[in-house]
Amino acid sequence: MMTFLAVAAAFALGAFVQTIAGFGSALVAMPILTQFLGVQAAAGVMSIVGATVIVVVLFQNRRGLRWREAGRLLCGTVVGIPVGAWALTALPAAPVVGLLGVLLIAYALHGVRAALRGGGPEAEPGEDAPRDGKNPWRDRITGAAVGFCAGLLGGAYATDGPPLVMYGAHRRWPKETFRAVLQACFLVDGLLILAMYSGNGVVNAGVLVYCLYGVPGMLLGLAAGTLLDPRINRERFHRLLLGLVFLLGAGLLARALFME
Repeated sequence: MMTFLAVAAAFALGAFVQTIAGFGSALVAMPILTQFLGVQAAAGVMSIVGATVIVVVLFQNRRGLRWREAGRLLCGTVVGIPVGAWALTALPAAPVVGLLGVLLIAYALHGVRAALRGGGPEAEPGEDAPRDGKNPWRDRITGAAVGFCAGLLGGAYATDGPPLVMYGAHRRWPKETFRAVLQACFLVDGLLILAMYSGNGVVNAGVLVYCLYGVPGMLLGLAAGTLLDPRINRERFHRLLLGLVFLLGAGLLARALFME
């Protein structure tokens, strides 16, 4: 009974955060799942239920999806994942993950400082709106480079989110666009990870049972996030992102300290 409640609570929190912010489900769910299920089973359950949450959030925000932005990021991500898988055996994990945590914390603190001063970048126009003075090739190269970094980190350390989150936060996309573009990238990465887990035995009958435990919590979290979302305007959404970026950075720093 305790395991059922723990798994349901983990996915209630995870789905709620993912619905509101567009990322962070693993950040809040994995510590609980790992405590009750162990690392391997928790990873398997997260790969299935987490992917389901991503699909739902993508569907909810489909009108905000910018295909060109998502395409640039995905082109880089698909190339970066196999490179990251190779780098897993060639690069030390702890310094890379720790440095990423420091960068996220620094970005969040910089964003808070800019907000207190009344600064920060303005929100972007819609995808089809004119962008005077902007270089389309620079946007393409930047998007592909960010996607490559995300794929590199995802393939090596299952940590693809931070570059995408920082990129979207810096661009100041509307919240629907932020969520939709990130979900599109997360979905591709998640399906690749799920295929890998299915092939190496991480996903098994026991994991599927635990997934059923998580369904009630997932539905509750999705419903709660959907009801709360209309109360969150652009500025509140950006402040929420900065807070979650800081927590994500702190989590990566803690993870780096315990890596061998």
